[in-house]
Amino acid sequence: MNTRLAHLAVAALLAAAGTTASADVVLVADRAAFNALGTIAYNSNFDDFGAGFNVPGDPFTRGDVTYASDMNITVGAGTEFGIGSLRTLVSNNYFSGLAGTIAAGYSLFGFDAAVNEGPVDITITTNQASYTFNGVALADGVSGLTFQGFQSTGAGEYFTGFRIDTLGDGHLPGMTDVAVGVSPVPEPATGLLLLGGLGALGLARRRSTQRA
Repeated sequence: MNTRLAHLAVAALLAAAGTTASADVVLVADRAAFNALGTIAYNSNFDDFGAGFNVPGDPFTRGDVTYASDMNITVGAGTEFGIGSLRTLVSNNYFSGLAGTIAAGYSLFGFDAAVNEGPVDITITTNQASYTFNGVALADGVSGLTFQGFQSTGAGEYFTGFRIDTLGDGHLPGMTDVAVGVSPVPEPATGLLLLGGLGALGLARRRSTQRA
């Protein structure tokens, strides 16, 4: 009976080790829950650009995130686009998607976002894969902003970039309070160490039984 239980435990550990090694990105829709996942290194915003439209540069880097849209702009209060009514957001002047890259090593990436009309598709890239979240509903920037947080859970996986695409002409997305950080991720070696220890324990128990 003890040998059978040990075999079942070994199989479970092997399955767990395989799961840990697979690439995956999890969406976290609450900032407090997102912050609790690890250590936030940067949380950057664009409030210093103020009202109206401004051009921060192409590309434009802030808080280990580089914004690389066709033409970066910031949208504040007082424009025909309501997305910047509450906070100044970074956006793209050509309505062709808001894109950027993320410095290596971060397993947490999140932001507050808005769009003036319609849902958006959010694509997150890592050093291992690309993930697309389709039809995401965002606030309009007048009534509020919507938080979107992402955690990479694969061993050794970290974020490398992002893209927000709207689904219609003249639809303008924007983002602010962009956070990057790190969260602890179990390494495959941990499962292997546990597996080795369990195997040794099972062998010792078997020898003890034989002596008895």
